[in-house]
Amino acid sequence: MSKKTVSAAAATTAVIVSLVLSACGGGNGLDGTDLGISPYPNRRGQEVLGQKNFAYLMNNHRKAKLAKTPWVGWWWAYTANGVANGLHHPEMHSPAGKYDAARGGFPKAQEWEIANHGATVPGVQGWWGHCNGWCVASTLFPEPREPVTVNGIEFSVADQKALLTEAGMESSSDFFGSRVDDVNQMRTPRVEDVVPAQFFLILTNYLGKKGLPVLMDRHTTYEVWNQPIAGYSFEYPKPSDYLGEDPAHRGLYRVNLTTTIWWAEDGVPPGELTGEFDYQDNRHFSKRTLKMELWLDGPIVFDGEQMRSSGDVVVTRQGEYFVGGAWKNGAYSATSHPDFMWIPYSLLKPTTYANPEIDIEWVKKHVMGHQDDPSAVAVPVVPAPSPTPSIAPSPEPTTGITPRPPLI
Repeated sequence: MSKKTVSAAAATTAVIVSLVLSACGGGNGLDGTDLGISPYPNRRGQEVLGQKNFAYLMNNHRKAKLAKTPWVGWWWAYTANGVANGLHHPEMHSPAGKYDAARGGFPKAQEWEIANHGATVPGVQGWWGHCNGWCVASTLFPEPREPVTVNGIEFSVADQKALLTEAGMESSSDFFGSRVDDVNQMRTPRVEDVVPAQFFLILTNYLGKKGLPVLMDRHTTYEVWNQPIAGYSFEYPKPSDYLGEDPAHRGLYRVNLTTTIWWAEDGVPPGELTGEFDYQDNRHFSKRTLKMELWLDGPIVFDGEQMRSSGDVVVTRQGEYFVGGAWKNGAYSATSHPDFMWIPYSLLKPTTYANPEIDIEWVKKHVMGHQDDPSAVAVPVVPAPSPTPSIAPSPEPTTGITPRPPLI
């Protein structure tokens, strides 16, 4: 599975760095402060821009999948030395070591990786790894599907995926939600976002309407397990799902909603090729069904079983935090809802988190482009050392039940 992490916060439509520590309005335009409706105060996040009319989005973007399915891979755990791991090769040749050799031994990608993304990193945890880099790479790059030889060095599918994953560790992205950084934040309001309104609007506007990839931390609490969403499907609300106007908050209308999301997996062998996604769960795609209550600023009008019109989804700030809907997934746990969601756009030049010894432009031109580099004379691959972790990699996040924090 995956280790996981991303940067802590960002302003609306801001450029952020993913880190490893890794409009047809139908309502009356009321905001949450006017309504005084916050059952979950003190949360943070960023505004979701785009269409907010509930009936329009459900009638047009109730279900969607990416045109280019995210490819599966491996999460290159820190406790296994990241992309300097040679355990997948009979001679302990790692992706980083092969990269160094093809370029004449002058880059020191393998050394840098072991020192900065390796088993001896101070405080390393079993869930630390490259899930955020893989998420970005699997949605921005075509899947490598055959070995490539550059300057006499063969790069397997696993090697190519590893190099792209490393390059994806820093990206420009839109970021929604407030990351729960540690166990001490488990009793703070930030654990409740992303709020249901953000979740609904992100999926329907970004993935459904625009066809853009949406990534998420599927682990509600302080561990970070990033996954790219392959597709989603909202159940069409029945008249019985419509709860009408909230008697305690005039002008606020409520509706129950259920969705299923599917994500690509990064716990398969690193060279495995991705199968077709068609809204199913298997070894390549996992699913989760989530229940929520959405708030609207106008009533829903049904024509039989079909929604004819509705108000807009209410998502607004209350102070520095967002409100909008209520999660209804039973006992609070690590799988209650995504902790944060993000939309990647492009890679950034490595600064601190991606391996600066790996030049993605060289990788794109020579490895992905199947071209030798006449400026370099290849040298023998230096075998990677066996990792000596102080803690074993975690194949799955902690999923134990955690007491729900006080919300009021």
